[in-house]
Formats: sequence, C-alpha cells, structure tokens
Amino acid sequence: MNTNIVDEHQFHDNLIRGVIFASEVGDFSSDIHFDIDHIVKWVHCSVKEGESLFSVSRALLKFHDVSDLNLDISWGNTQYTKYAGYSSGIYILDIIKRKIESPLAPRAENYYEWEILTTNKNSIIKFGASSMSLELIGAPMTVNRQYLLNDERK
Repeated sequence: MNTNIVDEHQFHDNLIRGVIFASEVGDFSSDIHFDIDHIVKWVHCSVKEGESLFSVSRALLKFHDVSDLNLDISWGNTQYTKYAGYSSGIYILDIIKRKIESPLAPRAENYYEWEILTTNKNSIIKFGASSMSLELIGAPMTVNRQYLLNDERK
C-alpha cells in the first residue's frame, strides 16, 4: 500500500464548515469542495503567557475529477441536546492519499484514493480524485483560536 500524507499543506484542526458538490454538466467532471477554516500558520509567540495564536483564513479545499464518493458525517448521538457530542462541528485530523490504478487515469495523469480523517471517528470521507487544490478566501487573520467566528469569514 502506497500511503502519502498530503505534503503541500497541513490540515490538522481545520474546521469543516460545509461541503459543495461542483459538477460541470456535459463535461463529466465532478469536483467536491470543502469550505474550511484553514490554519495558515501556527504562531508560536504569544501575546500573553499561555495563549497560542493562529493565522486562520477561510478556504476552499478542492478535489478534482472525483469518483466513488463515500461521505458519512456523524456528529454523534447527542439526544438532540445543544452542547453534547460534536455539536461544534467536524475538524480534520489528517488527509491521506494513496495512488491507485483507475480507468480514469487517461483523464488525469495520476489518480488517488483520498481519505479525510476527522475528530469524530464515526465519520467517513473517502473518494477518488486526480488532484487537490486550496483556495484562500480573504486575508488570514491572527486569532487565539483555530477557527474563525462567522462574522470573520468574509
């Protein structure tokens, strides 16, 4: 098994805010985009003792030529209470890609199985895709948390 951790960017502790299915009709290409709060940089210096700072930007994590999507998001069994379980959302732990053989390979030079590991071990995000890209939306903000507030996501 050829397992490569995504090396261009780190996505640990990035909050997933939404999922967008982006297909081109007639082109037979399908993309999937994850609207995330991307930690651009973990700032090690702190303003006050014990406080960590993070440079965070809204971003679209895009996967191209998607096939075989298996998407099962679970926020846990909270019995419909506001503050139990994973009501604060799903965070990325890691993204793993494995090179695979696929009939889609003529369409893309290489093809991979992608797996997004999340803080909730019951969630499954797995699919095939030719490539991944990251689009930052707006300038990164320095905050004392690993996510942006809704009014900061412009």
